[in-house]
Amino acid sequence: MTTRVRRRNDRALRWVAATGLAGATFAALQAMAFRPFWGVMLFACLSGLLTLAAIDLGVLAAIIGVSLPLTAADPVIGIVFLVLGVASVRYLGADRGMVALLLSAGVAGAFAGPVWMVPALAGCILGASEGALAAALTCAGVETLGLVLGRSNLLGLTTGGSDATRLLDFAPGRVPASLFSTEWVSQTFSGFGADSLDRVSAAFGSVQTPSTLVVQPLLWAGGAVIAGVIVREARKREVPLLSVAAAAAGVLVPATGTIALSASGAGVSAYALPLASSLTAACVLAWAWERYFPLEIVPETRPETVPGSMAAEDADVDELLRLISTAEEKLASQHTTNRVVMITDMKAFSKMTEEDGSVITAKAIQKHRDLLLPVIQRFGGHGKSTGGDGLVAAFDSPAGALQAAVEMQRTLEAHNASHPAEREMTVRIGIADGEVVLDKGGRPFIGAALNLAARVMSLADGGQAFATADVAAKAGPVVKTSPLGEFELKNIAKPVAVVEVVWSETPE
Repeated sequence: MTTRVRRRNDRALRWVAATGLAGATFAALQAMAFRPFWGVMLFACLSGLLTLAAIDLGVLAAIIGVSLPLTAADPVIGIVFLVLGVASVRYLGADRGMVALLLSAGVAGAFAGPVWMVPALAGCILGASEGALAAALTCAGVETLGLVLGRSNLLGLTTGGSDATRLLDFAPGRVPASLFSTEWVSQTFSGFGADSLDRVSAAFGSVQTPSTLVVQPLLWAGGAVIAGVIVREARKREVPLLSVAAAAAGVLVPATGTIALSASGAGVSAYALPLASSLTAACVLAWAWERYFPLEIVPETRPETVPGSMAAEDADVDELLRLISTAEEKLASQHTTNRVVMITDMKAFSKMTEEDGSVITAKAIQKHRDLLLPVIQRFGGHGKSTGGDGLVAAFDSPAGALQAAVEMQRTLEAHNASHPAEREMTVRIGIADGEVVLDKGGRPFIGAALNLAARVMSLADGGQAFATADVAAKAGPVVKTSPLGEFELKNIAKPVAVVEVVWSETPE
């Protein structure tokens, strides 16, 4: 039985995304005077139903629907929107369509009031880094919309538009009676040419307060980062109410920045509605998100594998990669710790493969695993194959690692002596300690200690076991060691003192 990370009430979240996307599509098409009305319902229902089947398809349906009235109003704007939308479908559908919903909320909030809730929710839902990107893109998108509509300001957002920048007009009589007819297509594109491109270029070139349009997305990104960081701490400390504080902080950062940048000189009272509505909406929605859709680890049934087999080890690694890539910091940190790490490989492995063939080499690899893994386990280690001719293991104590190295070399020496007709098996061993990520079996996966142990091993020859002097000092006089001096190791910042673990009374 393995585990995976998901949102609680995951099915309900899909319905929330479907309903939200359908509602956003309906509102957008209505605002753009899409005709006939059954077309509005068609695209709204399509986006919602397809979201239940595949989120990307639902987002695509919404993009196509919105692109029609945009193209009828201005072909350049419509085509650019469609191309960018289709190219961004996978991103907009990320995290159960939350990115698309945040973008829709930003547009709606700019006209209805709670526009600053978007950076707060982006940080709470998507995390600091991804939330910052989503918030900045949403702000830039809303700014562009206000610009092409000829609006100098929206609620809580400066857009820099004017009559000179107005490219879109959805007033009655300016939108085709039916966007499903072909007549408007020929009429719209009959005048399409260099003049259309020049008109769009001139509109964006006459933007008022361009510096504000650059700073505002940065403020939104900053709000998302702060909200994401506070929420992460809330989850680590298991204090859900901190998510409300995170949402409030995510609202106040862009709000105070925008008010300070206001070119109109309007007082705080002019922003009372967007500020109050943004704080209320963000705090309520952030609390509801942490209350009903928190991250959780759930068991997942997978095909049975033989314990200790490569399939079982690969499944462990795959599971850990998925955990680290999708879980919050708290979940990933549960697998990061300090351990003594051992890594080995067989001497002359390539020569063995070339001279003895794959079958005999495979048998030798399996024999050396059968001989050495029990030794590792006997001295308190957790080991596994590296996928080839080597082994890796993690030990709780330095003494156990050094004693295991001695016993491993003696075990191979005894095996070679009792099988004189077979090719001699020898391994080199490297041992170091430090931070490492362990899989569910307590075996090393990645980390600084694993890298250092590999560099120490590279100094050794077959039949030798090398360790860092730090590990030997911590182990005490449990085994005999011989100092070798300090070495400059690849990708290791400082020289490392290395010792040889003496396992034979008559070493070569």
